[in-house]
Amino acid sequence: MTLAGLLCIVTTQPAVAAGNLTLPFNIPNPRITSWMDHHYPNRQADGIMVRFDGATGYAYDGHRGTDYAVASNTPVVAADDGTVIYSEWSTDGGWGAVIDHATDRTAYFHNNQLFVYPGQHVSRGQLIALSGSTGNSTGPHVHFEVRDLQPSWHSIDPYGWTGKGQDPWSYDAGYLWTSNPPVPFLLPLAFFGGARWNYWYGIDGPPSPVRWQLRDGGHGFAGYAAQWDADPGAEASRVQALSGSAAVPGPGSHTLHLRVWDRAGASADITYLYLYDVDPPTAAATIAAVRSTAVTLHWSGFDALSGVKDVAVDVSAGGSVFRPWLTTSADQPGRTQGAVRFLGQPGTSYQLRLSVRDAARNPAPTIVTTASVPASAGPPPTVNDRAILGPLPELPQGTAQAGGLRQEHPLVRGAMVLGGDASIEGLGGNRTVAVTPPTSPAPAVDVATTNTGSILLLADGSSWNIDGTSGPHFGISAPVRLLASTTGHLTAVQTNGATVLAGSAQPGAALSLPAGASVMDAALFPGMDSGLMLDSLGGLHAFGGTDAALAAAPSSWTLPAQPAALELAGTVQAPAGILTDATGDWQTFGSLALLPDAIFRGPVFDPTTGLPVR
Repeated sequence: MTLAGLLCIVTTQPAVAAGNLTLPFNIPNPRITSWMDHHYPNRQADGIMVRFDGATGYAYDGHRGTDYAVASNTPVVAADDGTVIYSEWSTDGGWGAVIDHATDRTAYFHNNQLFVYPGQHVSRGQLIALSGSTGNSTGPHVHFEVRDLQPSWHSIDPYGWTGKGQDPWSYDAGYLWTSNPPVPFLLPLAFFGGARWNYWYGIDGPPSPVRWQLRDGGHGFAGYAAQWDADPGAEASRVQALSGSAAVPGPGSHTLHLRVWDRAGASADITYLYLYDVDPPTAAATIAAVRSTAVTLHWSGFDALSGVKDVAVDVSAGGSVFRPWLTTSADQPGRTQGAVRFLGQPGTSYQLRLSVRDAARNPAPTIVTTASVPASAGPPPTVNDRAILGPLPELPQGTAQAGGLRQEHPLVRGAMVLGGDASIEGLGGNRTVAVTPPTSPAPAVDVATTNTGSILLLADGSSWNIDGTSGPHFGISAPVRLLASTTGHLTAVQTNGATVLAGSAQPGAALSLPAGASVMDAALFPGMDSGLMLDSLGGLHAFGGTDAALAAAPSSWTLPAQPAALELAGTVQAPAGILTDATGDWQTFGSLALLPDAIFRGPVFDPTTGLPVR
């Protein structure tokens, strides 16, 4: 009976209609960097790669879809009418969506943002996402799949099979495209600002109001309707304006529904997700009975709304300073738990400190517990013992950092990392710079490199050369960045955007930042003491008379994570730069030819596809 069932599965051809798809973006002749593997498209490498025309050895072994090389934030549209059945994050695919059609399903992965939700009906050509490079990706592209309905996991090549002989994969359904060029997205486009999409707000303050700007997609604009947590519906009253805003209702998970109409009478529901959690998580820690040198801490954390995100356990031996022991990103909804074990010294008392934060960065009350290793306990395991027991972690080495780590801008010799204790190392710890510690006890905030050497900026506004001599004092209370221009001038930047040149008595005026925002980074134009600043909501601001540059720079943050860094080159009239988020994703503006070579010591570009490999 089992054999008969298997033969039936192998010989039955799926009933999939041809000619029902259009490309998922308005690019008539897209560049394909990886075709579907006809030999065995199940994400497993089997040593053979076959394209639709019979060519071999061309792309990813086991690749289930087609990779189109399109720029970040290209509008991604539905390839056919259907119902959204999946719209969320996955580790490999990043932000992805799957749409169920009458005869098949289509999937769209590695996006920066999603604008649809499960259960939503979409029309062919409707905006569903903005492309990106999230998840397991080496550069901006759209991973597009067509999936058969029987079995539901199987992928189909929409380009069919044109090679000699039979298709190696018997389930392939043939050429599925209904038109070329694709159906463009004709409804108005929506661009969101203010509060960030799918980002948990919490201890850092409430989300700023959501803003949107609409642009005609080709059939004319006929109004919009906005509503929280429900589609306003096709019969809702319309607002005749190209922009609007709305405050997030309050703590919880909320979806803004923005229904837009064109003059042809069509409408679409575009969704935007906002998350707000003000309740701290709870945590618990217990130490198992200590009868030997092994000390085991069992820990747990619980958060009902945003979920436990960060867990840290620090260790103190005999009343010494706490040192990092375990740091992990749980990223679990509801309850998460675990255990950590280390080998102590006989007769020594240890304190273990548990810190838990939720995804909104709300901390749980810190828990400190004590464990004592009996004096009669045997010595810690030897190398031979470890061969039997497996790898066991050592006690944390060294001393605790005074103020954490901060990555400096990439330099000609490679990126630098500044410690809060004023130590400077190469990224990854592969090179150490000799620094004489300053006499000020304030933590180090930033380091800048000039023609005469490197100079440190401390949290109290003082500065120190790496040889230990005092530098200029900057009259600001919360410095975040020290900028060194090619003219030899030093500029300190405060979290509110105020700047002060070395030697000036008072800082300039603060920026007009959105509520709850602060400056994350700043950069200078070459040969100038002025440039742009990046705030914590992703907005760019000019300082020192460079307002003209904003017309050519991104108007809002479109990467999925926390804004982190800004690189700047070019001129005020023709700026170029790179915006980076906390996960390392980045987007460019202006011409990359204007950026100095030193910035690209990290990224490596594939010579065939031109895509960056991180």
